[in-house]
Amino acid sequence: MPNIIQSRTQSIKLAVRETMEDYLNCLDNQNWTGVARCFTNDAVSHYNKDPQSMHGGCDVADWLHQVLQVYSGTNHALSNFHVDLEGELARCDSHVMATLHWGENGQGRVSVRAIRYRDEMVEVEGIWLIRRRIHEPRWQYDALSASPRLQ
Repeated sequence: MPNIIQSRTQSIKLAVRETMEDYLNCLDNQNWTGVARCFTNDAVSHYNKDPQSMHGGCDVADWLHQVLQVYSGTNHALSNFHVDLEGELARCDSHVMATLHWGENGQGRVSVRAIRYRDEMVEVEGIWLIRRRIHEPRWQYDALSASPRLQ
């Protein structure tokens, strides 16, 4: 039977993962307000190895809105999610496969990117939010896309 500390640790890790899943779902649904809510107001984020930092969730959401508007659809799949708890801080290391499509009716191009996120999350009013983020693209491949054929 798990003890209280193990149960609390598991509960925190689940809540942290839910924040990451909320972020990815909001991203794919172009819910920019929802993306912004996944970050603390004082969050500092770095995307694509860019030395310029973004501050707060609204900066991240605005930047993503601009970058992703060229695509007709996205799908971000979370994998290899690991959390280390250090007092009031959750350090997260996760990998995401981002599929990005541009074109119409399934015709066009698709890019698949491997992304690593290194996040620090803190609990704010009972919700775990991203306070520090490093988004690192790892590799990518591109291909033509076509509508699926129903058999």
